[in-house]
Amino acid sequence: MAKAIITFKLMPASPKVARKPIAEKALAIAKENGAIGEMQTKEDPIGYGLVAILVLAMYDVNSSDFEAIAAKMGQIHGVESAEVAKMDLALG
Repeated sequence: MAKAIITFKLMPASPKVARKPIAEKALAIAKENGAIGEMQTKEDPIGYGLVAILVLAMYDVNSSDFEAIAAKMGQIHGVESAEVAKMDLALG
């Protein structure tokens, strides 16, 4: 089965929203929805104090609906929007 590293991009509702709880909940959603192995979060400064949260997780390509996972992450309190920002096939 092919594996892919999916990068989800979560945009907080405002610069004042606490990012750590959002990142923790997003990682839990990724795990509940079939993420394999280690996951990580990164922060991506957008501007004017707004910082996007990037969640990187590995999945089996054929067994997951990544848009549905992003939609679940978009329902986290304090998140304005969530999307699949990137999909990289994992080699090996």
